[in-house]
Amino acid sequence: MSLRQPAAIIILMVMAMSMVWSKALLSITMVLLAVIAAVDIQINPFRIKWLLTIPNIRNSIREKPAMWGLSLFAFLYIFSILYAGNIGEWWKLTHMKLAFLLMPMSFALLPNFTRKEVMLILIPMLVTALWSTIWVQVAYYSQYHLFSQSLGFGGSLPTPMHHIRYSVVIAISMIICLGFAIENWKLKYKWERWAYGIATAYLFYFLHILSVRSGLMIGYAGVFIICLFYLRKLKVWKQVTLITALIVAPFIAYKTLPGFQLKVNYTLYDLGKFKQGEGNDYSDSERWQSWHAGLMIGNRHPFLGTGTGKFRSELETYYKTELKQDTWTRPHNQWINVFAKFGLIGLIVFSFSIIHPMTYGVFWKTALFPTIYIMQLLTLMVEHPLDTEFGTMMFLMLTLLGLSYHYIIDTPQNLDSGSSTAN
Repeated sequence: MSLRQPAAIIILMVMAMSMVWSKALLSITMVLLAVIAAVDIQINPFRIKWLLTIPNIRNSIREKPAMWGLSLFAFLYIFSILYAGNIGEWWKLTHMKLAFLLMPMSFALLPNFTRKEVMLILIPMLVTALWSTIWVQVAYYSQYHLFSQSLGFGGSLPTPMHHIRYSVVIAISMIICLGFAIENWKLKYKWERWAYGIATAYLFYFLHILSVRSGLMIGYAGVFIICLFYLRKLKVWKQVTLITALIVAPFIAYKTLPGFQLKVNYTLYDLGKFKQGEGNDYSDSERWQSWHAGLMIGNRHPFLGTGTGKFRSELETYYKTELKQDTWTRPHNQWINVFAKFGLIGLIVFSFSIIHPMTYGVFWKTALFPTIYIMQLLTLMVEHPLDTEFGTMMFLMLTLLGLSYHYIIDTPQNLDSGSSTAN
């Protein structure tokens, strides 16, 4: 008996749970998973077998190319040492990208995960996310007036991690619960479908309490996208009801949740200030300003970019000389970040790496994981999550877990029993 697959499942369960509250565990579990993928420990008889060999890697690339394509992003950073200039800065930006090498390698070498194994891995994240919403609301309602005013001025509620990252976890957890409910995925009990449905409604409500625009945007987008997969299977009256509910929900939230209403009003006010050229002290204006700064720096080095070693210094200089500001921020857009650092060549490599999995039929085997992937692509438009440890690990874990399950769908004897119904 091999300990490899059970150990990988436990490690990934801890990784999924750590998405909400521990960056340190994300790094530790990534390394442990790579070790488990490279070494097969068997008992009865006891033996240890090294699996990270050239033939095994070659076979895994041939069998799971959608996974290995993601590793190109890591090589973009690794090879940039040739013109980095400042090696210390190069390493600061590069060491997190090694996850794009280790995680695809680990999932490609491990056996594919069944439906129940996927659920066992994801449920700890769902439970932790649901549990965290309780104390966030306790803090909110205990000082309701103070935090409502804060939302009206572009602030955020107290969350266990950065509020934007946290809202993304909540939005994706909501879609996972919705997918489980629609497809009737369950570990054992029939009532699980109702539990996932109730959790979906609750997290949808909580997203509006949280009132983080990035989370709300991808939350609504996720519901819309996953529904598109099933519209053809629904009766006409259900299609109309579903579309109407999606349209009406934000208006109801605006009228019934004061914090959400204040956040919407602040966004409109922020946009007006930006149009008047007075938006330097407002969050949305800061985001748009960062886009412009990244594009200007990228245009100065159109083919190879600034290089990883000079990116921060050039960005800081631009803010000080052109914008007359002492503080600076990275462009709140992943593609603009890549363009500024690596130019058009790097932008092409990155875009290919990210879009590449979607070109395979196996990517579209279910509705749930393509929806989650597209949701995360949307976050790349308004943030730079792949420059953070949390964003990188969440993107890779969910993407690779979905691909692993999709690969096993083609071998029916390995599938768990369970009905799949959208009606």
